[in-house]
Amino acid sequence: MKTVTRNEIRAGVTNLLTTYQYLADTGKVERLAALFGADGVLEIGAESFTGPTEVLGLFTRTSGQFVDADFLPARHHLSSIYVEPLPDGSAKAYACFQFIGTRGLDHWGTYRDVVVPAIDDIADGDGWRFARRRVITEGFAPGSRLA
Repeated sequence: MKTVTRNEIRAGVTNLLTTYQYLADTGKVERLAALFGADGVLEIGAESFTGPTEVLGLFTRTSGQFVDADFLPARHHLSSIYVEPLPDGSAKAYACFQFIGTRGLDHWGTYRDVVVPAIDDIADGDGWRFARRRVITEGFAPGSRLA
């Protein structure tokens, strides 16, 4: 079995983070939900969604709300990515995001992630899945419909 280096872990996890942004921005919600492990948890504020099926339900509802609010097209911008490989082969990640829609910057915050190697053959995410993704929205632009 090949030993994975810390730099390979960092590259793989960074690919997972950027794949998430791409799939969200292009509306590929089924593939987006598949980036979560079978018991992977997505936390947004006080809400929590477990597993790809619950996460897909959230993304499906949210995409409809964004269409209704005339936010689209929109882009998630990611920065300050930090990946910390852990001794058990998983990793922690931190990244800042900005959500920019048709009216400009709408909201921003951070992602706090725990990611694990994937056990399936899905190519998205480069062999990594979210075990836990915590979305912390830190601010909203004046007039945001999400505030």
